[in-house]
Amino acid sequence: MTPQCRQAVSAAAGRALTEAEIRKIDDRLSATMRQMARRDPAAWQGMSRDARVLAASQEAMTQIQQEAALKVTRASLQIVKTAAMDTRLTDLMSQFSDSRSKALVREMDQTSAYVEGVKRENMAQLMDLLDAAESREGASGLRRGLMFLFDAENPGMTRDLSVEIIANANGATGNGLAQKGARAWLDTIERMRQRFNAAGGDVGQLDYGYLPQPHDTVRVRGDGSAKAQDDWAQKTLPLLDRSQYVREDGTRMNDAEVLDFLREAWTTIATDGLNKTTPGSRPAAGSAARSNAGSQSRQIHYRDGNAYLEYMGQYGAGSMYDAMLGHVGRLARDISLVERYGPNPNQQMRLQFDLANRADNGIDRTFGMLPQSYWDVLSGTTGAPVSGRIAEIGTHMRNIQTFGKLAGAVLSSVTDLGTYFVTTGYNRLSYWDSLKNIGRQFDGDTRDFLSMHGIIAESMISDLNRWSGDNIRQTWSGRLANSTMKLSLMNAWTDTLRRAYSMTMMNGMAKLAKTDWKALTEYDRWRMTSKGLTEADWDVIRQAQLTPYNGMDFLTPESIRAGGDPRADEVVAKVLGLITDESEYAVLNPDLTTKAAQSWGGTQRGTPLGEFSRSVMQFKSFPIAMISRHWSRMVEAPGNIQGAPALANRALYGGAMLVSLTALGAVAYQNKQIVQGKDPIDMTQGKFWLRALAQGGGLGIVGDFLLTDPTENPGDSTANAIKNIAGPSIGSAFDLVGKLGVENVYQAAHGKDTHAGAEALRFARGHLPYINLWYAKAALDHAGLHALQENLSPGYLSKMKSRAQKDWDQDYWWKPGTGGPDRAPNLGAAFGEQ
Repeated sequence: MTPQCRQAVSAAAGRALTEAEIRKIDDRLSATMRQMARRDPAAWQGMSRDARVLAASQEAMTQIQQEAALKVTRASLQIVKTAAMDTRLTDLMSQFSDSRSKALVREMDQTSAYVEGVKRENMAQLMDLLDAAESREGASGLRRGLMFLFDAENPGMTRDLSVEIIANANGATGNGLAQKGARAWLDTIERMRQRFNAAGGDVGQLDYGYLPQPHDTVRVRGDGSAKAQDDWAQKTLPLLDRSQYVREDGTRMNDAEVLDFLREAWTTIATDGLNKTTPGSRPAAGSAARSNAGSQSRQIHYRDGNAYLEYMGQYGAGSMYDAMLGHVGRLARDISLVERYGPNPNQQMRLQFDLANRADNGIDRTFGMLPQSYWDVLSGTTGAPVSGRIAEIGTHMRNIQTFGKLAGAVLSSVTDLGTYFVTTGYNRLSYWDSLKNIGRQFDGDTRDFLSMHGIIAESMISDLNRWSGDNIRQTWSGRLANSTMKLSLMNAWTDTLRRAYSMTMMNGMAKLAKTDWKALTEYDRWRMTSKGLTEADWDVIRQAQLTPYNGMDFLTPESIRAGGDPRADEVVAKVLGLITDESEYAVLNPDLTTKAAQSWGGTQRGTPLGEFSRSVMQFKSFPIAMISRHWSRMVEAPGNIQGAPALANRALYGGAMLVSLTALGAVAYQNKQIVQGKDPIDMTQGKFWLRALAQGGGLGIVGDFLLTDPTENPGDSTANAIKNIAGPSIGSAFDLVGKLGVENVYQAAHGKDTHAGAEALRFARGHLPYINLWYAKAALDHAGLHALQENLSPGYLSKMKSRAQKDWDQDYWWKPGTGGPDRAPNLGAAFGEQ
């Protein structure tokens, strides 16, 4: 700033400005000039310097005035949302608990469902994109196999999609499918941007199509040296759209200037933004206003879709599709939080935590955790890694356990039928329709109908957290884990049941929608309010023009919007969130409480404690969710209010869960015996029903700890019990270091047979993909693995047989080590027949 300008600005301010203030004005003016130069470079360069400065000053003033107005609007919105939240918490306290802290946790649980509703609705708008992504057009046979097994990309389609998106779907590629997919993406994220801004956000629009840029911090940083910094800058330079990099006078920057900019960008990416903070003044994680999310201008602009993909191949985290779906998920969270809690949700929550502390004379804990833990999970703070390297190591460890140990999980999942039908009865839905809708999921038209209306398969949107607790598809280990779960039929089983239940729920909601709020039974009103639906919301639902399909009516997002109510967005999110949440009772999935418990109260990813907690809690999400969902529901069941079904009675609900899950646990346990080549176990033995009770999962994590037989797996029973508590990754480390290492060294030193080869084979088998698939395991065993195990550890097969005889008086229908089965399984053995 020239001395004359400095004098004029100081005079306008009525005081002498500090150097920091002058620098801030200079930076703002410079950025505005470059921004205006990019719009019309020729016209900008035709102006005199003074004219450019004047135009930029006027533009900057207009922007500052708009920002000031937005600040006032946000303050007003924050007040309105605070009042609305106080009303919701008061209602929750009157209905469920006198504790404001516990009401706050329940409110956050409702918001978690709201987030899912926003996400599912917008995912439904991306079906053309997903169709393009899954297209095998032009792919070789090998590539098609990789696409099926590992969700690999079709390179030609990915290239055309990226080109079309950045070119605003102008049809440049001549690929109609890619153009439709690009248009679906651009329209969806634009609607989400506008919805976010309407709630107080401030996200601008690029002049080209947006694709998210997930930088892999580890790959960008390299060894952290100046050479790594320069190497990244030199490789990125030719990928840029140079028209975006201009000086204040509108002329383009030269290579040296852009390289200087890129080196600074490298520092920001490699340090996760730490270079832009002042020591001692960095705000706590998640403390910034959510309405500012995404408001920063993009700095790295690629010349086209090919350049974007080249960068992603070198320095991106995951695939383009992973980035796109992740972006929709983040936008859905941001939209939901500002719509529910105002432009600054973190400020809202700090206020609510203080009010809860005062009201409860010390914050009450829910499941042993403070409300802050739930908020850290809900807001995304817990899932944002502090260190990409540490998070990556932890994720690989857990994924290896997933593909090594869950290849037969579908055999245990027959117990889902118990929770499926208990949830059906609790919601007063038709058992017959629930059963028929399972069969309807094998019809492609029905699946398409559901997908169009927000009932998206988890496997389709990378939301696979039932067993792993993570989004597992973005790494090599994640793709192996996902592939193993797909081949085991676990994904198909879960998707089928959950979508069938959602379909039944949509039909049930359509039937209720024909009834006025006051004419609903007391139980139905209680059900709706417990999920956050109010009488005002019901009035919007009543206006819905129900969607017909196969002779039935369904309450869909489109039918609610067709009513024309201005609150349709909010109500659609609540309804889809309700349907999704109930489907996750029917086919158990972690809720907010389970996610908070899995992370030990919200410890952040990418920290030693955060990764340790997730490793310890791996595979415990199912039993914890059984407690947080079904046990809690049983305790809260309203009993004999008007219109309540039998399963609203606590004793009947608990009894139905216990009996059905134990019976199905028995079926699952017997299925496992048959798949292993054994005859069924005699069910007249009392200890069998303890195993069935544990297998069914009705006792939650209590049953896992108390009823799991530590002698069921090879090795010391005490060690196995410890591994069950410490988690599979720590258990594997214990086996590797203790069993294979220290114990074998000790035995060898004392001249004993170590059995190291057999133990190494057993260890390897428990950590390899595919070979434990339930339908192939027996064939692989008899094709050579049994013989190899016997060779490495003579007497191994005889020990297997004697153990089955000793533990359960059980025989084999396909004897270990033989080429083919000797006979069919003796099903009568299950009833004591020999």
